[in-house]
Amino acid sequence: MKLFTKKALPLYILLISGALFLSGCGKEAGPVKTELETLYDHLTSELGNKKWFLKSIYVNGAATALTDAQKKYYKTYRQTATPNIADFLDDDGNRGSAYLLSPLQLKEVITNGPIGSATRDYVIRELSAKTLDLEIAPPQGTPGNIVREVYYAN
Repeated sequence: MKLFTKKALPLYILLISGALFLSGCGKEAGPVKTELETLYDHLTSELGNKKWFLKSIYVNGAATALTDAQKKYYKTYRQTATPNIADFLDDDGNRGSAYLLSPLQLKEVITNGPIGSATRDYVIRELSAKTLDLEIAPPQGTPGNIVREVYYAN
């Protein structure tokens, strides 16, 4: 039995070339995002607006029970035209800008405070599509608690 006959050869060539063509037809690769751009998309969502809900608070490493108000607390981050800078709003009515400075640093500048602007500097423990884990410590040399806030997104 012959593997290829004169009549079947064009069919084999067509099948093989079709398979090769289809294997090359995949999703076109767009520009590769940097780690910071990917984290910014996690913070704000690729759609441009993400709401984060408070899941837990730790003070000096110990979990604390959330109050009823804390169980409803949220933060919203919205993309701006400037890379790695987002507008933010929280449940306390604070508004301002959030600066994703590095994969480990997030700075919030509250612009509508009653006594002027205020800054919150966070260490990012984890930032993924569903988890935002932030830690804020008192300035070095200043006594105080290390507070960790963990948020989730739907």
